[in-house]
Amino acid sequence: MKKSLGFTLAEVLITLAIIGVVAAMTIPSVIVNTNQSEFKTGLRKAVSVLNSSLTMNIALEGESPYDNANLFGYLQQHMSVMKSTTKLDFNKDGNYAFYTTDGMRFEFPTGGTQKFTMHEKTDPQTITFNQRKSDSSYIGECGSFGLASNVNSTNYGPCLIMVDVNGDRKPNPANASSSAQYTWAGPAEKLLKDVFTIMITDEKAVPLGVSAQKAMYQAQK
Repeated sequence: MKKSLGFTLAEVLITLAIIGVVAAMTIPSVIVNTNQSEFKTGLRKAVSVLNSSLTMNIALEGESPYDNANLFGYLQQHMSVMKSTTKLDFNKDGNYAFYTTDGMRFEFPTGGTQKFTMHEKTDPQTITFNQRKSDSSYIGECGSFGLASNVNSTNYGPCLIMVDVNGDRKPNPANASSSAQYTWAGPAEKLLKDVFTIMITDEKAVPLGVSAQKAMYQAQK
């Protein structure tokens, strides 16, 4: 009598159990690594398109961010913008934001001074640049004043904008009920989040903060 080459039910169940255990152990790390790669690539692209917009505006319009008091409108002139809004839902005053066709959200704070809670601080502090006119709709006049290098001798400080490379998708949706939903990765954290702060000077855009700079350099490896 020939020996059967098939598998018993017990063998099949054991094999499936082993596959399930391996999948449960590996799939989460694969998802995390994919998200981390997406965040790094998104930041690199955001900085690139902002710098491209600045270059185009300077070359074609003859205006730098220092010359134009409306950064929100200034940047959109040479970016692929899908939609824009002057009132996001997450705070009662509303922030300005525009969305690019590749799914990123570029957000601009409103009010007397620019304030974003910075991840470098272990306690709730803010970094503030007060560089614009009293009319809060004018979010601009960005310079290099106060930085180590101010080659153009501008007398306005840099502007800060926030980019969510994931757009309105979690973990930082635009319609969050509180600004606490907008979270940055701390410098000691191993995992990045999808929100980064970018500093705009009179001539360029650069990632601001330990985590943003780390993500930028890692994306270039």
